[in-house]
Amino acid sequence: METKSSNNKPLISFFIIAFILAWGLISVAIAKNYGWIDLEIPVEPFLIIGSWVPNIAAFLVLAIVLKRNGGITELLKGWLKFKVSAFWYIVTTFPLILAAMSIFIYKLLFGVAPVNDIMYDPVGLIALMIMITITGAMGEELGWRGFALPRLQSRTSALRASILLGLIWVLWHSPLWFAGIGFEEIPFLAYAIIGVSFTVLVTWACNNSRGSLLIASLFHLTLNVSVNIIENKALYILAFLFMALAVIVVLVYGYSKLSKASELPIDKNTYEWTS
Repeated sequence: METKSSNNKPLISFFIIAFILAWGLISVAIAKNYGWIDLEIPVEPFLIIGSWVPNIAAFLVLAIVLKRNGGITELLKGWLKFKVSAFWYIVTTFPLILAAMSIFIYKLLFGVAPVNDIMYDPVGLIALMIMITITGAMGEELGWRGFALPRLQSRTSALRASILLGLIWVLWHSPLWFAGIGFEEIPFLAYAIIGVSFTVLVTWACNNSRGSLLIASLFHLTLNVSVNIIENKALYILAFLFMALAVIVVLVYGYSKLSKASELPIDKNTYEWTS
């Protein structure tokens, strides 16, 4: 059992491990990009492993800091929570809908559709889908939404927890802008707005789906698809739409729980999602 005061230690440990491991791995790509090292090594394996760091950090905290028998197994079970309302599966498609709306609005304003070339390359699109599924979508959500989110919500409102986690999530990704892998072409402010708004939305989905990490992972997958199918010049429109949707959700469901339920599905003793 964790007390509220002891709840800080595993949470802080999780964030420290997540940042040290991920930034350490991405530093290889950064050093290569700036010519600090002259090694003929591919950076992709470091990026793929780095994308799994949030999950790995959660596993390490559960096993070493909390010493919780079966804790990792319980966390993994979040991926098996598929018996939820069909509405939440529909919700996971919202990023794709917002991307389509962004393309439509941009074309109305500027006369051209800001669609990335990947949309016209079936093989490349399939490869992209596979890559973003096994990296961000699967590699992060056990950590961010399975481990960190319920603990943050045990201390503050769902909205504040989401904004804090969203800002941390954006900061965690920030070294990618120095790695020479294309992120430097993405407007960072637009990315940050999307990241924080998305975090509010995925908290809403988790709080209303009994902490389904399947829903969270699918949501993350469609988020990644949405930002890959439109050109960077249209990302500010996408960011505005994400923010508008997050505001609507907060107004309708309330900032306290982002849910109409009387209690969130979070165990008050372990600060984990309930079964």
